[in-house]
Amino acid sequence: MENILINLRKDIQKFAETISQIIQMDVEIMDKNFIRVGGTGRLKNKVGQSMTEESHIYKKVLETGKEYVILNPKEDIHCSRCPSIQNCKEKLEVSTPIFFNNEVAGVIGLICFNNQQKLNFIDKQEKYLNFLKQISGFISSQAYLFLENSYAESKKEFLKVILNKIEEGILIYDNNHLLTHMNEVSIKLFNTKILQENLFIQPLNDNFLGKNAYSIIYNDKKLDVFGEIFTFSPFEKVLIFKEKKAIHNSILHVTNSTTGTLVKDFIFYSDSMKKLFERINKISKNPSTVLITGESGTGKEIIARTIHMNSNRVNQPFIAINCGAIPEALLESEFFGYVKGSFTGADPRGKIGKFELANGGTLFLDEIGDMPLYMQIKLLRVLQERKIIRIGSNQLIDVDVRIIAATNQNLEHLVEMGEFRKDLYYRLNVVPIEVPPLRKRTGDIFIFAEHFAEKYATLFKKNFANISSEVLSIFEKYNWPGNVRELENTIEYMINLMGDNGILSYNHLPQKLLTTNSAKIPQERTLKSMEIEMISNLLIKYGDSTESKKQIAKILGIGIATLYRKIEQYNLKH
Repeated sequence: MENILINLRKDIQKFAETISQIIQMDVEIMDKNFIRVGGTGRLKNKVGQSMTEESHIYKKVLETGKEYVILNPKEDIHCSRCPSIQNCKEKLEVSTPIFFNNEVAGVIGLICFNNQQKLNFIDKQEKYLNFLKQISGFISSQAYLFLENSYAESKKEFLKVILNKIEEGILIYDNNHLLTHMNEVSIKLFNTKILQENLFIQPLNDNFLGKNAYSIIYNDKKLDVFGEIFTFSPFEKVLIFKEKKAIHNSILHVTNSTTGTLVKDFIFYSDSMKKLFERINKISKNPSTVLITGESGTGKEIIARTIHMNSNRVNQPFIAINCGAIPEALLESEFFGYVKGSFTGADPRGKIGKFELANGGTLFLDEIGDMPLYMQIKLLRVLQERKIIRIGSNQLIDVDVRIIAATNQNLEHLVEMGEFRKDLYYRLNVVPIEVPPLRKRTGDIFIFAEHFAEKYATLFKKNFANISSEVLSIFEKYNWPGNVRELENTIEYMINLMGDNGILSYNHLPQKLLTTNSAKIPQERTLKSMEIEMISNLLIKYGDSTESKKQIAKILGIGIATLYRKIEQYNLKH
């Protein structure tokens, strides 16, 4: 049992003084560890001291739980073994137990040092003893109250620890909407630790993942959140919430990368791609809609990501959606999302659509030519009004999204056939960008091949040295109907077969490239001559400094060590 009386010293001293004033005797109160926790008169200066050597009767009270009244201390049988019996000056002694949790927690002692006090007590003995029992009960009640408060405080502190480990915001408020507690997440969001201020919670007509939408105002700061309100006690409620923006960001982290990881694959050497890149730089900063056309595998999404990464929206989401890969029945929910209970088979928690996820950033609509007509109408309305409505809701949601669309189809022909809306075509075709096929930019084949070779050699933990001139000649002659994607797949296949010498040779080519009529090997141009021409021209253009070489290596899509090796090999030092 906890030694609780020591924690009630101030209250116990008040009880001791009250007893002394009423009974007109000196009072001392001892806890179960023989520490005097209260005292009056000549005993007051001994509070806090040990009573081990002077508590003969008190020991019996602790052992038996009985009350003792010693009318003649030197003659009473209970005092016969007291070590202080010869020097005892007491005329009367009363010892009353204090109970806590059915155990003796301490003793109230009344001590009389003169006969007048003794006679006064004996005259009112029954009344005074009942009074002592009442005071003993009061002290027990205080002990219980203290323990309850201690437990409540411990629970409160433990609750704080738990709440501060939760990643969601937590606000506890009373029936008057005064804030009584906020966890660390909420403290950061509202930038304050101040409590007992008015908390304003406005329900919104929206929900997501089973959570209702609220607008919260506290400390002059407004947050839009999704959360739930629970009854915490008869006097308090708790709101557990997550900021809308944080939910969107967490979904983005799972579903899409907003970084420029793919942009590093935008490499080129040909004049046609140089002109394309210059055009991208000019149009990236503006919010105009872009339509990218080109054959499958030419890198239209990489172009779109490059535009995004060079735009003012670079720190906002880049969301890609393939219009041809989503079942027609699910297209609308993918674009605009839905609230819970919207239709059979829907996620009961609701869903955020791609337009909301891309809010503030870029939405890339790949294979736009495959979008059904009914969705074209809805997309056109969103592009015109910049607002969406989730399925099952009637609330308009503002969206600020830059649209980049892409297709490998001839949209003008689809318009003539009645398969694509003319008004949507003109809305999308504000800034047209056509990506040339790989066969029309053969100058890029070598740097792509080197780039992919180093990429997959690193992935497969192999050492890549170079590509034979025989293979490169076949690459240049081949038509590449699958464009850059086909070239990458070809290199990956060849790296799998590459030997320890690190050279991609004729024997590693896939059968398709060996059997095609376009794979006749021209002998007039060698790998060495092409490499020398390419690297030499870049050194002349950018210079011979370390930074220039890093830039050249990046343009060629090869490592800086590989570039140094080739400069040394071909004696291209300036």
